Amino acid sequence: MFGLFKKKPANPRERRRLVRLPEDNAMFVIDDVSYALVDWSIEGFRAAGYQGGRMKGQEAKARLIVLHRAMPMGFDMPFRILRENSDSGEIAGQITSMSTSARKDLARVYRERLAAYQAKYGAKALERV
Repeated sequence: MFGLFKKKPANPRERRRLVRLPEDNAMFVIDDVSYALVDWSIEGFRAAGYQGGRMKGQEAKARLIVLHRAMPMGFDMPFRILRENSDSGEIAGQITSMSTSARKDLARVYRERLAAYQAKYGAKALERV
């Protein structure tokens, strides 16, 4: 499974083990408010359009909705806020738990989308993400 794991990041504070896939047609829904998904992996996400109201470290439930094979796929998940900035309009979080079947489905979608992205843009394209 080439491309799933990143090389050691230049920034020592960066702890991601999986590359985040960029998105242009997906959303993250928190408390019935939809945010445009910027990027995601099976471990976390970053979304835009955030206007505040949550704090770093706070836990919440959300729904990740991505288009996969021309069909919307939704995944319910609890997450922890890692970063939030209403000035820039971004929120980032870490998925804290999911059911085993949901995690397997999410991992399958992630692997397929990662392979498609690498086939289209090349394996090195995700190093900039």
